[in-house]
Amino acid sequence: MPEPRTLSAVGDVPPPASAVPARRRPGLDGRVVAVTGGGGFIGARLLRALHRAGASVRALVGPPGAAGVVPPPGIAAWHGEIDDPSVLAPLVRDATVVLHLAGPRSVAASFGAAAAYARIHAAGTAAVADACAAAGVARLVYVSSAEVYGQPDRNPVGEEAPLAPRSPYAAAKAGGEAFVRAGAAAGGFEAVIARPFSVYGPGMAPDTLLGALVRRVRSGAPVEVFDPRPVRDYCHVDDVVTALVASCTAALPEPTRIYNLASGVGLPVAELARRVLALAGRTDAPRLAPMADRPRGADILALVGDPARAASELGWGATMTLEGGLATMLRGGP
Repeated sequence: MPEPRTLSAVGDVPPPASAVPARRRPGLDGRVVAVTGGGGFIGARLLRALHRAGASVRALVGPPGAAGVVPPPGIAAWHGEIDDPSVLAPLVRDATVVLHLAGPRSVAASFGAAAAYARIHAAGTAAVADACAAAGVARLVYVSSAEVYGQPDRNPVGEEAPLAPRSPYAAAKAGGEAFVRAGAAAGGFEAVIARPFSVYGPGMAPDTLLGALVRRVRSGAPVEVFDPRPVRDYCHVDDVVTALVASCTAALPEPTRIYNLASGVGLPVAELARRVLALAGRTDAPRLAPMADRPRGADILALVGDPARAASELGWGATMTLEGGLATMLRGGP
């Protein structure tokens, strides 16, 4: 097998001045890049960023019959099951980089649906890894989740912390990571495992915490939260996309490299709700919702990421302030 090809970083937002420049190789311009999950919240914005970077982009936007985001002109898009080799083979053929984002994103919905989540996130990722190895893809970028850490012993949590999933969603994502590691170890491709923390921004689903908060505030309805205590690290979707584009191309120190995509700053849910209300000019306080969104034993009270590795190796850092991102969402901006 020829030596895996790697390319140079292209991003839509300049890296922070404090970041250490990452090593680069030739760019994405004209290269074939395949994306799974191109119809999702992150995936739709990623398609546009890759297209602007000059890549020839192919996108799997959802299963057969699913309604999804219409990609920009010039992006080849189709529907198919993520674990179907007959769908994946043409998707990744001649691709230099594959970015794998496909799969349901709801932690709450995964309770009681463990088998379905395992099929899509674990078995589906195994199928993507097999297809990449068979096609000679140079690099697979797998979008995992910070949920794989569970409740870490310390925060901010670094990439070397042990995995302790507390939901079927997190367990399935951890399984997907294992298949990616195995594929890279066998010499099939280089791999980046990205672990985004709490991704937010315009277009996020209305059943997510921030999506629901913004929807209720904009409609004038009372704001409810399931639990005011959990501390989360909020990272804007455009910053996450910039990191993923950079992950296609930065030189890696080992066959599989893991990066936290995080701001490094934690905020309790109660304070998040108060900030959304204040930005909208409201003075009422958030209420407790009548039901929890996950079983009590699955609670994660604090999950904040250490972004130092992404800063030093990808030249990346979160640039959107939480207030700026929330204000854009309240305005209904793109």
